[in-house]
Amino acid sequence: MSFNKLTGAILFALASQTVSASGFALIEQSASGQGLSYAGAAASTEDASVMWFNPAGLTEIEGHQIIVGGHVISPSAKFNNDGSYLAVPVNTLQGDEDNGATIGFVPNLYWKGKTGDYDIGLGVNVPFGQHISYEDDWVGRYHATETNLKTININPAIARKLNDEFSFGFGLNVQYVDLLMEQQVNLASSTGTAGDDSLKIEADSWGYGYNFGFLWKPQATTNVGLSYRSSVTHNAKGNIDYPAVIPLDGKISSDVSLPATASLSAAHDYGKFTLLADATWTKWSDYGSLTIQNASGSTITDTRQDFKDSWRYSVGGIYQLNDTTKLRAGVALDQTPISNETNRSPRTPDSDRRWVSVGVGYKLSSNIDLDLAYSHLFADNSKVNYTVDDAHYLVGSYDASVDIFSAQMIWKY
Repeated sequence: MSFNKLTGAILFALASQTVSASGFALIEQSASGQGLSYAGAAASTEDASVMWFNPAGLTEIEGHQIIVGGHVISPSAKFNNDGSYLAVPVNTLQGDEDNGATIGFVPNLYWKGKTGDYDIGLGVNVPFGQHISYEDDWVGRYHATETNLKTININPAIARKLNDEFSFGFGLNVQYVDLLMEQQVNLASSTGTAGDDSLKIEADSWGYGYNFGFLWKPQATTNVGLSYRSSVTHNAKGNIDYPAVIPLDGKISSDVSLPATASLSAAHDYGKFTLLADATWTKWSDYGSLTIQNASGSTITDTRQDFKDSWRYSVGGIYQLNDTTKLRAGVALDQTPISNETNRSPRTPDSDRRWVSVGVGYKLSSNIDLDLAYSHLFADNSKVNYTVDDAHYLVGSYDASVDIFSAQMIWKY
């Protein structure tokens, strides 16, 4: 087993994800932020998890911290068939409706320290993920039966106060991606033989990027954060397994860019109450589609999705109930990058989502805090009229929703 494969196997033993933000991004990087629907994430300096959203926030964290957190994501994505068909010859596609959503777990780990005038940190995160698994006989089987995308991001960061008002932070990112895609192939269309057979693609890759941010304190009670996280380009390589057509077995590759993001956040204290807001832009047009090529450069599959850039808006509040307990709540609007029903693939059946979140922070002792949070995501009914070969048309709609349960422990030392 190669070093890449071994490292990936160890890391992924800790992480199984199901997408819950727009596209296949995972915003679940902090339990304290989860209780706010991530309002003010680049300006809120409650704990060291701010380093993911804005590394400049490290300058506001006293001493040293270790944070261990996790998020259980329980989605539903029920497909309702409404006339899926095979164009040539013209007939109805047979198969059941299905709910491909799977329960996932997303872990977070942070460490914050200090050396001289610099605050330093290390974050280990799962920034993208998608696991959808349909039955082999469902009506959309010629487009997808399983999609399992896993990522691990290792993010060291450093920050320093430039003066009493401004701080700057910078981080590097080392990112590993592992992808599994399966679908059924209509042998009657491809080889003239009756029946279906399975096609499986596996690939992995390492990629590299950076992130930076500014934190402005115009007054003691106000934080304004501006941050940017670069895109990460992956040249994934792997194998295709297609028993029905032996020449297709062999090596494959795919070049794909996971999107850049930029956030503007604000937080203002009103005594016991803190008001927070955030706007985050994701450059999903970096992604567009996932094209798989064989060793000769010929395209085997093209998961055409034509993603567009999207925005996420959130507002929330923190109320300090007493010396040991704080309450959190927030709402958000998360726009989908999918432009219309003809680009909604069953591998990423995304739609606009509205978040409602609540959370609580409790001081267990002088140096240990516990954060708990719950979010419910209401998703718009999303229509589908999708084909990549002008032969197999998936027609219908998705009814979706998501529940998220989050927890983290903070050790200050």
